[in-house]
Amino acid sequence: MIQLTFEPALDPFHAIFRFLRLRDVFTSIGPVHRDLARILDFYLLFPFRVEGIRLTPQDRKYKSLSKTYAISKPYGEQPEDRILFSRMEPMQIAALDTLADQNFIIPERWSIGEVMTTDEQPPLAIVERVKTANEANADLMSFLSTLGSTYTLTGKDGLKDRTGLLEYRYDPV
Repeated sequence: MIQLTFEPALDPFHAIFRFLRLRDVFTSIGPVHRDLARILDFYLLFPFRVEGIRLTPQDRKYKSLSKTYAISKPYGEQPEDRILFSRMEPMQIAALDTLADQNFIIPERWSIGEVMTTDEQPPLAIVERVKTANEANADLMSFLSTLGSTYTLTGKDGLKDRTGLLEYRYDPV
């Protein structure tokens, strides 16, 4: 028997849509390091994994998102966070390359590893789908905005450390 499955984490087209959903977050924060963009994308796709982030006391209220979005948890077993995050990288990079090629993010900034949005807008149908999806997940989008703007990326107690998704010990601080 042949079984076909779809894994959004490994689909570059799905990654493009997720990064378009994160455009408002990127715009509000300013230039975003590519690793931060990838981390935000990871938690947009897997909000039930938020419970694994070591948050500050004032942000621990967001841990409840794991229960709220538990329904989005896939039926089958998945690898641990760090392995899954690593497997997603080529698709995320391909998606960001495409967004830079289409001038949705500034290509010059992307070439140095930063994501910075442009004023270019996607087609209206996509804008509507992004808006609908973001409104349906307003609490998650608020959390991702807080995560991106409140926490540093590097060093001890940076997002790399707090999420466990990337190595932080060799970061210049």
